[in-house]
Amino acid sequence: MKNNKIIKTTVTFQQLLLSGGITFLYRIVGLFLNFLITFYITKKYGEGVYGNYSLIFTILQASTMIFALGLPNAIINYLGMNKIEDHFSQYLLKKGIKIILITAIIPSTLFYFLKEIIAIDIFHNQNLISYIFIISVTLPFFIVQEFFLNFLIATKNFIKFNLFMFVVPNLLFLLLLVFITITKENQFFTILFYAISVAITVVIQLFFVFKKHLKENIEQLSSKQILQFSSPMMLSSLMLFLLNWTDVFMLGVMKSENEVGIYNLAYKLASLSMLVIISMNVVLAPKISQLFKSGKIDELHTTIKKSTRLIILITTPIVLFLIIFSEFILSLFGNNFTQGKTALIIISLGAMINVATGNVDQILNMTNHQHILKNITIFGFILNVVLNVFLIPIYGINGSALASLFTNAVFNLICLFYIKKKLGFLTIL
Repeated sequence: MKNNKIIKTTVTFQQLLLSGGITFLYRIVGLFLNFLITFYITKKYGEGVYGNYSLIFTILQASTMIFALGLPNAIINYLGMNKIEDHFSQYLLKKGIKIILITAIIPSTLFYFLKEIIAIDIFHNQNLISYIFIISVTLPFFIVQEFFLNFLIATKNFIKFNLFMFVVPNLLFLLLLVFITITKENQFFTILFYAISVAITVVIQLFFVFKKHLKENIEQLSSKQILQFSSPMMLSSLMLFLLNWTDVFMLGVMKSENEVGIYNLAYKLASLSMLVIISMNVVLAPKISQLFKSGKIDELHTTIKKSTRLIILITTPIVLFLIIFSEFILSLFGNNFTQGKTALIIISLGAMINVATGNVDQILNMTNHQHILKNITIFGFILNVVLNVFLIPIYGINGSALASLFTNAVFNLICLFYIKKKLGFLTIL
């Protein structure tokens, strides 16, 4: 009996490894396209235009996190690797889309009427007005895209998820950049082209997510019930995002657009070290939910432990490469970007802390401890803001990187403490 259990656990992990490996390969393709985009913008238009694009891209992502209302994470928890044509899957899909489309009106309206205030009074940059106008018009597409992608994860459609996440929008964006000329006057076309790419991707996905299905008698969920369940996930996801991107926001307020561009490139390069853990998380999150709901805590522990060890093994050489060749890698995008060498090294070390502790945020999220994660992320966000306020004026972009490093360490250690307390195990032992 024990041998059968071991065999079953091994097979489960091998399946996760296969799916995670496929996601990893697609993510490599996506990163390659993304770095071609970054290289094209930085080389042709400089760090200033790239800085504005990076800042608005970050605002766009944060807004998507907020106004998706936690529904993308909630649908993974609700479905836990259900079939896409299942009646309950399609019911939640339609219910979620209705909620999202109604609430998306709010941020779009706010961005439209507050674009001058945000651009001039907050970021002291008149060029951002046109960028923010683009956000006001296209934000609903980004929110729906986030929901569709997580729905594909929840229904085990990993290939489609990878295509629509990493390949299709990046390829469309790159083609638009190459074939349509951008000038200093219409530099906002960078974010416009990206928005168009996402909008086209969303339209294509409509044909893949909505399926004919046999109607069944299922437990109906009210919008209020869904939102009560998803809202803590929304807040924790937003705070996790801000933990990583607060630096860009605060540099945008306190420093020049050139420094924002340099820091953002360093951050993107350091994010290569997160490639494996993020790829595994795509397939691991719904599996964690499934095992936890089935009460298979031992199998859950074994799966997480094996995943974490494998992630550390693969990621460590990537971090070492980024640290050793940091100056050379940055110089490929222009000599000015080598100013981000120290920041790249510091951020890479911070990312290694994330890798060493494993998928702690998703473990809490997918085991019905989202309220705990919410509180941890709020604390981490406040800590990060305070550190940035003190360190940016003294050390510039390196201060921001140091704030990120310290916050990552504290956040992950607290998550580990609660995983041990609530689930009885550590992610690596």
